[in-house]
Amino acid sequence: MYISPMHEQPALAGDKEEQILLEQIAQNSQLIVQTEQKRLLLSKIQLGLTAFLAGCVLLALLLWGPGLHRALQRADQVFDNLESLSSQLAEADISGLLAGIDQLAQIDQSSLKAMEKAAELLEKIDADRLNEAISDLQKAMAPLAKLFG
Repeated sequence: MYISPMHEQPALAGDKEEQILLEQIAQNSQLIVQTEQKRLLLSKIQLGLTAFLAGCVLLALLLWGPGLHRALQRADQVFDNLESLSSQLAEADISGLLAGIDQLAQIDQSSLKAMEKAAELLEKIDADRLNEAISDLQKAMAPLAKLFG
């Protein structure tokens, strides 16, 4: 029994098929390389845009950060003041305060009524008769004034 060696040349038809397959593999490899080059370019663009955006955010923080910090400190102070005011209001006797205000309003109303009565009395006084009475009194007192000097 004879076994033929393995390195015999196959038929020519097989060489053409191998050649076609190798060309297809080469084309596919070139497509893959082109695709990966495009992906690399897009990745570089994405990295550049991300770095630009990070730079913009950092610049914004550097420019507006101190102002925001001061604003937040002021807001914190305002909230502290509001908290102390609310605690003071909680401790205050609001009903007693309102009662005092009511009493003041009543006193003001009574003094207003008294002022109205005084105005009415002043309106009732006849200014001409008052002036006449004063001049008569002056005439009567003139000799006494001369006597006492």
